[in-house]
Parts: sequence; C-alpha cells; structure tokens
Amino acid sequence: MKVAVAVPHVYLAQPKANAGACLELMREAHAEGVNVICFPLLTLTGYTAGDLLCNNLLIEKSAEALRWLARRTSGLTPMAVVGLPLLKNDRLYNAMAFVKSGRVLGYRVDPNPSQRWFSGLSEGKGFSQVKEVLDFGLGKRFPVSVAFPGEVEDEKARFKGIVLCPQAIEGRVGALDTVTAEMTRFSLRCGCTAVLASAGNGESSTDYWYPGFAVVAHRGTMLCGKSPSAGLTVCDVNPDAATVASVPDMGMEGVSADPFMCCDTARKAREAFAIQCGALRTRMEHTGIKRLVLGVSGGLDSTLALLVCARTLDSMGLDRRNLVGITLPGFGTTDRTYNNAVGMMKSLGIEWREINIREACLLHLRDIGHDPTVHDSAYENAQARERTQILMDVANEIGALVVGTGDLSELALGWCTYNGDHMSMYAVNGGIPKTAIQHIIRYVAENEPDASVKPFLYDVIDTPISPELLPGGNQTQKTEDIIGPYRLHDFFIWHFMGQCRSPRDIGDLAAEAFAGEYSRDEIDRWLKVFLKRFFSQQFKRSCMPDGPDVFGISLSPRGGWAMPSDVSSALWVEDIC
Repeated sequence: MKVAVAVPHVYLAQPKANAGACLELMREAHAEGVNVICFPLLTLTGYTAGDLLCNNLLIEKSAEALRWLARRTSGLTPMAVVGLPLLKNDRLYNAMAFVKSGRVLGYRVDPNPSQRWFSGLSEGKGFSQVKEVLDFGLGKRFPVSVAFPGEVEDEKARFKGIVLCPQAIEGRVGALDTVTAEMTRFSLRCGCTAVLASAGNGESSTDYWYPGFAVVAHRGTMLCGKSPSAGLTVCDVNPDAATVASVPDMGMEGVSADPFMCCDTARKAREAFAIQCGALRTRMEHTGIKRLVLGVSGGLDSTLALLVCARTLDSMGLDRRNLVGITLPGFGTTDRTYNNAVGMMKSLGIEWREINIREACLLHLRDIGHDPTVHDSAYENAQARERTQILMDVANEIGALVVGTGDLSELALGWCTYNGDHMSMYAVNGGIPKTAIQHIIRYVAENEPDASVKPFLYDVIDTPISPELLPGGNQTQKTEDIIGPYRLHDFFIWHFMGQCRSPRDIGDLAAEAFAGEYSRDEIDRWLKVFLKRFFSQQFKRSCMPDGPDVFGISLSPRGGWAMPSDVSSALWVEDIC
C-alpha cells in the first residue's frame, strides 16, 4: 500500500486557505495511488495560532473549512486525517478528522493534550458524540488510528496496523535523528506502520522554526525520514513485512567540554545555520518585508548574522543589496574589526553604509551632564543605545527589519545593554551559544563559493572577543577577562538549563571535562559569576525580541526559560563546593 505524509504551507488562522492547501495535496496523492494521508496537528488553523485557537470565530470557520474540504474529496481515493480545534459540548479538543470520499468519517481527539487551550477525554461529558475511526479497508482490513505525541512517548500505549502520528516539532539541531529514532522504536514496540507528519513552513517563527518532518517507520525499520519537508512524501509499505529484531541503542556520550557542538560538528553547524535562515525567511514572509538592516561590527555575532541574512535573501530569490549593513565606529572600534566588517560586506555584495557615532555620543553625554573622560556604564551604554537608535530609524526609513546579533551566551550572562544591543526586530542568534558561533562561521567559510570573503571570516574567528566600547579597543577591554571564558559559561548553560543539574554537580563535571585546562578553583570562581549574573539579569530576558530556539535551550520568556526577575541566586551559589 501507499502511505503519504502531507506537509502543506500553513496560513496562520486562515482555515479556508489551509483547507485549499490540503485539497491540492489530497488530489496529488490520489493521482499517485495513495491510500492513507497524515497531515500535521491543527492543520486548518496552524499549530502556532496561540490564544486565537479559543476564539469562537476561528473555531467556527475551521469547522466550515473542514466541511468544505470533505465535500471536495468526493471521488478521491485516499483517506486523510486533518487537524483542527473541535468544539463539542462546550469543550474544546485538539482533534484529527478522518476525511474520505466526500465525508467526515469521524474524529480522534488528543486524550491528554499538553496545550492549555484543550480539554482531555477525562474532562468531557457526553463525548460519545465524537466518533473514532479505527478501520479502513485495503483488500485486507488494516486498522488505521491516530497517535498523538503523548501517546507515542508512552511506553504502555499500544496501537496496531497503520498509525498516523500528527505532530508539530520545532526545528532544532539533531531533531531529525531524535524523531526518526523515536518513530523506529514506536513502530517496533507496537508492530505497526508509523506515519509522522509535522508542522512546516508558515507556522510562526516567534520562538521556534517549524521546518516540517516526514517520517515513516515499519516494525522497527525506517522507510523514510526527512526534514525540512514540504508538500507530499509518498512511501510504499508492505504490511506483512517482518519485524526487525531490535533497534540499535544510540548509547551515552561522555562528558564533553563542548556539549553544544561535540560529535559531528560540521553537521550540527549546517543544521544550526539552516534553522537560523529558515526562521528569518519565515518572519520576512509573514511580514511581507523584503529588506533587512544589520549593524556589522566585525565581531563574531554580527558576522554570523550577516551570513544568515545574505543566505536568507539568496533562498528567497532577493538581491543581496536588500540587506543594508551599517558600520558604526565608536570610541573603542579597532582597525582590525572595522576592516573585517567592511571587507565582508563588500565581498558579499550587500549595500553598506558607515555612520560614525562618536560625535552623537559626545553630544548626548554633554546633554545629560556626563564627563566623557569618565568611562563608566553610562559612557559605554550610550554607544550601544545610539547604535540601536540608528539601526531602528534607518529600518523605518526604508521599510526594513532590524536583525539582532546578540547570542545565547550573552543573554544568559546579561552581557548586553538594555534597550541597546539587547533589542532588535528579530534576533537570529538568540539560540546560538558563543562557542557554537565560531564553528558555524567556519562551516560557512569552508562552504562559501565566494573565495574573497573567506579570509575575513577566518580572521573574525581569530579576533579576541571585545565590546570595543573603551578607547584602545581590544588592548584594554577583553570580554573573557571580565566575565570569564565562554567555553566554561556555555558548559554551565548546557548543564544548568538543559540538564537541570545542581552547581555542585556542574562543577564536578566541568573539572572532568576541562582537566588540565582550568583548575577547580577557576571553575568554581566563574561558576559563581555565571550564577549571579544569570539570576540578576533575568529582567533583560523578560522583554527580549523574537528569535528561534536552535539547540533546545531557549531563554525566551514566551516558550523557553520562565523565571521571576527578582529571584535570588543565593541557594545555588551556596551549593558550590
């Protein structure tokens, strides 16, 4: 038989348009002789519609769109499951509708939804009005059912025959490997054919990018697994094929000093870069904006953002001169970073401008009565805020989007100026730790067809990290001398946020991973710095701009790290040996 994964382009909160996209894919599947089609969760609204899912108008229009779609499948062979918010007896459910030959055959609803908008089966009354379709004739009678994400993960859950697994999986580094392994184990455990369709292009890029996944596994054998996925993916399945004996265990990795990028660094760099570009493209498509503005300093962060912007414009078929890169020399700008910034912009063929901020900052300092010979936080932050003001105003002038450059490590440590480099219209680096940025830039350099830009990229990687806000530049202000080594801080981020470990355990692991490089005293010293800054700087993260999660560790207050701004770090600092 033929099964298909359908990942349509999503039109957020536009059920009729989404129903039209589904119909086109069902017609294509009919032409290819497909028997069963799986669409992603909440197909008719978009998975990321948020609180709009509870809006009566959207619920009503989703039901209308489903009826419209069902009528137009008359004469089509495939049976499909299509997702929508379903209102029954004053309860809202996350439902998958079974559609075939002009009719809605019935529904299966998520029994234990993770989203707060939906009721579970135990909360419903008179739920017998909602049917479950379990069987579909294909010569032989193979049961066809739907398994929601929580059921796939439940080791006790059992399904038979063809199991359609609608999902909405965020694009993260290593996500495809994780999903294919999970579906392979699930199909082996249940002795079934598992067909997974995950939300794709058009979903919101607020905190995640949804690239679309198409996975088919049969009794422990992976038949198809790809992401990004769009459109229709057809797979031949022999229901009588034997079950494999076992699924290989992926095993446990040792303690790595570079947990974000250890093992297959090139692949991870490629995936991370693709997520950044995909997320930015989605934001541009949603807003209809075709121009970008970027401050280019010649440092690591702005270099990666520059590469992301250029590649995104390429993928959209737009001229690279739609990107306006601006150098903004200040009191501490060095020749090395300035020359790299200009060299990269010229080599990449973008529009570049230079706006020196020294005079504007001196005027501002004079206006507020600040002595410019006093190099305190007001002196430094005036430069960061002046740069942000210029970027925002230029973007307004030309109808563009300001792309932010700040990274995950800087956000975790609060190493950014509030309403300065802290702010942008879309932050492509917010999910990338500092140490990973070097790997990603190197990957792009090694795969960039334009040889003229490569020397600048390699020099950026070798340049000491500095905010360049004090006269003398890198010679007087090196970031890692002030806040500590980013290699340690990224290790701390991984284990504190990603693994939820205690400071004592993190110190023990770091001592093992960095043996011979940092002493235990040095590790504990910088771990205390990390914890104190991480807790005290939460207020900056409470209003951070949109940007994609890339490695599964997000500081977004919306879909990532949730913590009050006024909580104390004392308990965690005291835990350090």
